[in-house]
Amino acid sequence: MQKKLATPSLLHTMITDMSVVKSADDVYHAIKHALIEKRYVAGEYLREEQVARSLGVSRTPVREALRRLGAEGWLESKPNYGVRVKAWSIQDAREIFEARLLIEPYLAGHAAARIGVTDIERLHVLAQQMADITHRPSTPESIERWFCANDEFHAIVTSAAGNARLDQSLKSMKETPLIKWTFDAYSDADRSRSASQHFEIVRALEQRNAAWAEAITRCHILAAQATVLGRSATEDPAS
Repeated sequence: MQKKLATPSLLHTMITDMSVVKSADDVYHAIKHALIEKRYVAGEYLREEQVARSLGVSRTPVREALRRLGAEGWLESKPNYGVRVKAWSIQDAREIFEARLLIEPYLAGHAAARIGVTDIERLHVLAQQMADITHRPSTPESIERWFCANDEFHAIVTSAAGNARLDQSLKSMKETPLIKWTFDAYSDADRSRSASQHFEIVRALEQRNAAWAEAITRCHILAAQATVLGRSATEDPAS
């Protein structure tokens, strides 16, 4: 089977969008951004020399970036072939939901005692934005706006808990292309239900009610899990 290689045009687009690459971290973030935006297909091989030439850097920072991305689960190494984009499975989705259920409600409960007024006001705005989107026909653009608002909403809540290590672990999981793929599986009714739950999370935080914030966050994730895994099982019962 012919191996799929990252094309120069994709790499050129990647660096055009990410501004000038200057450091090893820049290289890492440039490649990661391209992966988040699904500019590579599952199984596509990334060659150090080609990536380095496209980014205008040496192979050393590229090698380090690919190593980091492999450790984070974005890429996988194939002996005698190289590094390729990881193909995400329904089992990956199950594991991410399980991890979210362990971490995210806990952080939401702790956020209830610590979150500031400014953050709560911002959560109100984001929850309303998502609710407004559900009242209009679904389009790729509206789904993208929803995804961005939803991502910011949850990031504010978990960051407010004050546990940087758990928050970073959660963020790493949520940055995977799989999260965006699962969200794309939502129907308009699913998004409407999710928007209502966001308002309830805000109310729990306003009341400084840790048990409520934890409980509704858990319900929120369980509902998403049921939607995504239920749909996947219907489409592929063997998954």
